Amino acid sequence: MFFLGVLLFVGAEIVSFVVVAERIGFLWALAILIVVSALGPFIVRRVGVGVLAHTQERLALGEVPTWELLDGLVVLMGGVLICVPGFIGDALGLLLMIGPLRRLVIRVAGHRLARRVQTIHIPSWRVIDARSRAMRDDSSPPSGPPRWPLGPGDDTGR
Repeated sequence: MFFLGVLLFVGAEIVSFVVVAERIGFLWALAILIVVSALGPFIVRRVGVGVLAHTQERLALGEVPTWELLDGLVVLMGGVLICVPGFIGDALGLLLMIGPLRRLVIRVAGHRLARRVQTIHIPSWRVIDARSRAMRDDSSPPSGPPRWPLGPGDDTGR
């Protein structure tokens, strides 16, 4: 399925190039592809620096920068689309550099993913405190630090 999607995307890119080349000329169409693909990393860097600054602000406040990480991921995907030559990919990649559109993409993708995730209901939960100490067989708390065997055959715990 993924392979078919990639083939369809490549085919659409070729068709779009032929259509644009017929309208403005082959050399102009090629020049536009080269210029946009060359400027792509600079655009992604500029947008990415802003996303990184927001991420650092959230971290400084002691918050988890979940939204910013997703924003950075969408910027990265847009950057890949811009850097790969093609009018459709360039257009989609440039659209993903616009903040409100990125947030819309994240929301829509999140809702679609949430519908696909299966919810598992667990009837009862048992909370285990990792800081608690092990209890002896007679349910009395252990005295002193735990003793570990020193080597093979040493089961005395000394």
